[in-house]
Amino acid sequence: MSRARELSVALVLVLELALFSALLGSSFASAANAALVLKYSAIFGITAIGAALVIASGGIDLAPGAAIALASVVTGSLFVVHGVPIVPACAAGLVAGLACGALSALLVVRIGLPPFIATLGVMGIARGLAFLVTEGRFYDLSSRLPRDAAPLGLALDLWPGILMLAAAAAFHLVLTRLPLGRHILATGGNELAARLAGVRVGRVKGFVYTAAGGLAGLAGVVLAVVLGQGKADLAMGYELDAIAAAVVGGASLSGGRASVAGAVVGALIFGVLRNALPQIPGGTFADRLILGVAVLVIVVLDRLAGRREET
Repeated sequence: MSRARELSVALVLVLELALFSALLGSSFASAANAALVLKYSAIFGITAIGAALVIASGGIDLAPGAAIALASVVTGSLFVVHGVPIVPACAAGLVAGLACGALSALLVVRIGLPPFIATLGVMGIARGLAFLVTEGRFYDLSSRLPRDAAPLGLALDLWPGILMLAAAAAFHLVLTRLPLGRHILATGGNELAARLAGVRVGRVKGFVYTAAGGLAGLAGVVLAVVLGQGKADLAMGYELDAIAAAVVGGASLSGGRASVAGAVVGALIFGVLRNALPQIPGGTFADRLILGVAVLVIVVLDRLAGRREET
C-alpha cells in the first residue's frame, strides 16, 4: 500500500506540473522557477520528514514551526551579533532544534504527557525564547553572507534541495530497512502489542521526537541562510503544513504507517501550489483552501479504507 500511495502522490505532482505549465507557460515552466520551487519546498520537505516519523509512531508534533524560528534566531544571533563563523552558528541552530525535540521527548516519554499537550507547550517555549532573544527585532544575515558563496563548490541556492534529499534518503533507509523503522511502525500500529513483543517504546518515541526537532532545526538554519534573516515570527503555521504534507504522502494519523518519500513529494505538491497560484488572478490565497480540502479528503478516505480492512 505504501508503494502504491507513493506512486499515486508522485502522479499527482506530475499532473500538477503539467497543468500549471500549460496554464502559465514559460513563467512557470522554466529552470529558474523550478529551482525556486525546490529551494523553498525543501524547508517544508525537511520538516515533513520529521512529521512523518512522529505520525508513524502514533504521535503528533506541533512544535516544528517554533523550533524553526528558534534555530534561525540562534543562528542569526551568533553570526550577526557575536561574530561566530557561519558554520558553527548553523551548528548551534541545529542543536537548538534538537533541544526542542529532546524536550518534547522528555515530556511525552518520562512525564507521560499526551503528545498534543507536550508539543503545544514546547511550541510556546521555543517561540517565546525566540522573541526574548530578538526582542522583536530580526538578524540580517544577508548583509554578511557573500553573494557568491558556494560551499563545496555548489551554489548556496542548491543546498536546501540537497539537504532535503539527503535527509529523505537517510530516514527512508531507517524507516524501511532498519529494525528501528519496524519498531516505529509497530509502536504506532499497536503500542501495547509492541511492548509485549519487546520493543522499547520509550526509546522509539524519544528518537522520533528528537529527530523531528533536529530536522526542524535544520529547516530553520536553511531558512535563515536562504532568506538571510533570523526572525522570531518565521515559520508560523509550518507545523500544520508539515503534517499535511506527511498525510498527503501516505502517513496515517492513526499511526503505524508513513512514507518519507511520500512526505517529500507532498511538500513539493504544496510548494508548486504556492508558487503557481499567485500567478493566476484570484488564486493568491487559494493554496490554504486547497491544502485543507486535500487533507480532509485524504484522511476521510484513509479512515474508510481502514474500516473496510476491519470488516
